[in-house]
Order: sequence, then C-alpha cells, then structure tokens
Amino acid sequence: MKTMTIKEYAIANKLSIYNVVKLTKNGTLQTETKKVDGKDEVFIIDNEESRMEEVRPESPGEERIGDYEKAYVKLKIQYEQLKTKYENLQKKMDNLT
Repeated sequence: MKTMTIKEYAIANKLSIYNVVKLTKNGTLQTETKKVDGKDEVFIIDNEESRMEEVRPESPGEERIGDYEKAYVKLKIQYEQLKTKYENLQKKMDNLT
C-alpha cells in the first residue's frame, strides 16, 4: 500500500485529474491528508483492491466506460504479475550461467 498524489494517480491509471478528484469526493478512492510545506495535500492510498471496486455510472452512457476501466485495471494487474515472474526467471537463468 503506497500513497500517491492526485496527479500521480491520474497518470498511473490513465485517468483525467478531474475524474480522480471526482472519485475521491464520492468516496470511491481512499484518501489521507498530509501537511506538505505548510499546506494540506490530499494523497490517495493506492492498493490493488481499491482499483477493482466497481465504479457506479452516473448515466447509461458511462456504464460502458466503467467496464473498460475495470478490464484495463484487471489486465494491468495481470501484466504486472507476469512481469515480476519473468524478471524472477531471468534472475534465475543469470545465476545458472
């Protein structure tokens, strides 16, 4: 579990900053407030389970967008798992040679 700024979270998940702020306001994303240089800043607690939560669409047209976002997050998690497995195998192969 790590914390990210709103901008970092938006870039990492390929969302607009506006959508990330909207998700934090409606409680979909877990947040915490920290003082940085005398100012209160909102940080998003980033864990994989929170990404898999269902986002409720506001209109029927947005329902399809939520499906694509869920599928993207699921594929991204699978990619990260396969990438770490591949790197581990590469390290084992390097140790054998």
